[in-house]
Amino acid sequence: MLKNIFDMENPVMRAMGIAADLLILNALTVLCCLPVLTAGAAYTALNDVALRIVRGDDPYPVRTYFRSFRRNLKQGSALGMIFLLAAAILIVDGQVAAASAPVLQVFTIAAAIVILAVAIYAFALLARYENTLWGTIKNAAALSVGFFPRTVGMLAVIIGFWFLSARFVQYLMPLILMFGLSLPCYVCALLYDHIFQVMERQREI
Repeated sequence: MLKNIFDMENPVMRAMGIAADLLILNALTVLCCLPVLTAGAAYTALNDVALRIVRGDDPYPVRTYFRSFRRNLKQGSALGMIFLLAAAILIVDGQVAAASAPVLQVFTIAAAIVILAVAIYAFALLARYENTLWGTIKNAAALSVGFFPRTVGMLAVIIGFWFLSARFVQYLMPLILMFGLSLPCYVCALLYDHIFQVMERQREI
């Protein structure tokens, strides 16, 4: 009986192991994001390990995280700065629209959602495949349209998580501090894993 309870293949023990990994990965990602220039590389590494956890093919997430962070430091940091710049532009545009023409806020919000969708795929692609920066962004845009239902799912996960976090921050602060970055990323990896498997099978043909 006790042997079955503490068996690592037991669903409860596996869930606890994943939770522990996500807790550690969240802390590592926050630390590696502190120099804002490296935020993209940190998030790329998080995607790399999250997908490996989903696939169950990496028992050493911390070591893999730092290996991925170093490998993607240049491209990941550049990709991060591109999306941070886009976010900054949208924030300014949104403030201008709110002051001058509130109806334009709709277009700003739509643009933000599109950019977020592309960013989700872009960091995941960079973590998994070798490509140029422009090629990664172009492929991310194509996947966001080509697998639209899963794109909507991932957007719902990230937007929903942060909406609820902002709405109930006093209750969810422990969850945010422990899993604010790693948990949405892991759930997204559960969704885009199927897409990547389809891509990888097509490459083998």
